Amino acid sequence: MITSDFSAYAVKMEVHLQESVLSAMLHSRIESLLSTIAKECMAAGATLIGHIKCLASTADHGFLAVSVVDERGAPRSRGGLEDGIEEIEIVLNVLLYGLSRDMVEEIVKRTTQQELDIPGAHIHLTELDGDHQGGGQHHEHHAHDH
Repeated sequence: MITSDFSAYAVKMEVHLQESVLSAMLHSRIESLLSTIAKECMAAGATLIGHIKCLASTADHGFLAVSVVDERGAPRSRGGLEDGIEEIEIVLNVLLYGLSRDMVEEIVKRTTQQELDIPGAHIHLTELDGDHQGGGQHHEHHAHDH
């Protein structure tokens, strides 16, 4: 049963890299992103994580599906990425209880900037749950050059 304290947030992240990166580093960053979102949501007052999951896909360097259902557990992954990635699209879904949708959105945006802070990266976020504030919204985030 979905209760009034249920929140769902969906966003598409288009990540463009100035230089290709190693797949192991990107895999680690994506898993860390989901784990950190779970921890931050629970610290902010979420009462239960239903599911935090993403599908990271590339044109020709594979895909990675990652999910987290508990802030204390390790993320579960399947698929694989190959070295040489210059662009990757990540569709992220957060389903949980105890936080407002706006709070979840703020945590996801802040955590994305921290965890995907790759030198030269440009990240474009598009909200996918069109019922919120009149449709999909676009946000640009640029990582700092290191």
